[in-house]
Amino acid sequence: MAQKGFKGATTRKISELAGVNEVTIFRHFTNKKGIVVELLSEMLDVRKPLENSLQGDFGQLREMLIDYGRTYYQLMVDRKELIMISLMECDNYPEVCKLFSNLPLSAIELLDIKLKGFQEQGHLPLSLNTWSVSAMFISTFFHAFMAKYRLHIEFDLKVTEEELFVETTDIMLGGILNRT
Repeated sequence: MAQKGFKGATTRKISELAGVNEVTIFRHFTNKKGIVVELLSEMLDVRKPLENSLQGDFGQLREMLIDYGRTYYQLMVDRKELIMISLMECDNYPEVCKLFSNLPLSAIELLDIKLKGFQEQGHLPLSLNTWSVSAMFISTFFHAFMAKYRLHIEFDLKVTEEELFVETTDIMLGGILNRT
């Protein structure tokens, strides 16, 4: 299915992978699209693990951000087949596109909320646009994932994934903590 999209997926294959009878699948879902949308909905919901990686106070900001970037990136890697299916089906199925877009948007939203909390505590300047900072941070990892797994660009030749997490965090913190 990751190579052929919805059309390449048979309900028989889906039921085999799920370990259930094909009739059971049709009892719960009216069609193949319903099955795949439900599967994507569950598999692309990354809020809980991302929330867990944002635990901590301002004194742990650097480590927390490194962990957040690593967690977000790894969640995408773990779901890469579903992400590729979503990309293939976005034009044909708007609901799939919406589910896929929630992957980066949820990560941005959660980080934005955490940074706003630090603003309210007086740790970050009130003039800081926390949404823009969050979007830039997450975009780095989203782009790295897409480059590696969709475009097959080996960025590892220039920087390891771990270096990417650390250096992106350091650049971000340098920008927001050293504002004039």
